[in-house]
Amino acid sequence: MSQDHAPGTRQAILAAAIGLFAEKGYRAATVRELCARAGVNGSAVNYHFGGKEKLYGEILRLLLEGLLAGVRLPAPGDGASEPREEALRAFVADYCRMLYGGGRVAADLCRVFAREMVSPSPFLDALTAQCLRPATLALTDFLRPFLGPDPSAALVRDAAAFAIGTMSYFAYNNEAFRRIFPEHPGMEAAWEETAARAFAFIAGGLSRLAATVDAGEGRS
Repeated sequence: MSQDHAPGTRQAILAAAIGLFAEKGYRAATVRELCARAGVNGSAVNYHFGGKEKLYGEILRLLLEGLLAGVRLPAPGDGASEPREEALRAFVADYCRMLYGGGRVAADLCRVFAREMVSPSPFLDALTAQCLRPATLALTDFLRPFLGPDPSAALVRDAAAFAIGTMSYFAYNNEAFRRIFPEHPGMEAAWEETAARAFAFIAGGLSRLAATVDAGEGRS
């Protein structure tokens, strides 16, 4: 059996590629360096993925599939006030577990995504249409009842962005954060505590935003 066909070759390429794309980005990473890291022949990337571009697209797909599969988001308006808050608590916990509880591979996938935001690849438009936009709109539908009887579309949109930003902060600012607070145990160890605090922060923020609707601001 050739090395290209050997068991584990595909996974070895994926693991090496996630780390390499996280470090260098899609454009700077080379197939030669990738194969050296994975310990495979130069033809293995083409054999298993059809080239560097399709390999990168597969990594982005895995990243977003992991997000969608690992995060529970109830239907809009599910339950009364207390069950809805518990649904929000579960969502925040799932989101933080997905970002921070998966070890080095999860951290590298976050770095790949962060690079995608700075320097988009040709895949971003399709992935946004297929995954990011539907998931974000589902979140806005779920959060709308937290914001009063008639919140504006802009208020609901921004509330979703504030919630995502709160949960994602450590994933995309970790290098600065750990230098500022070197005593922090690291997110893999602290994600559950972080999730609990993020929920309290988001729930409190939604309550304050709802008060602006009651006061006549942020109304449709």
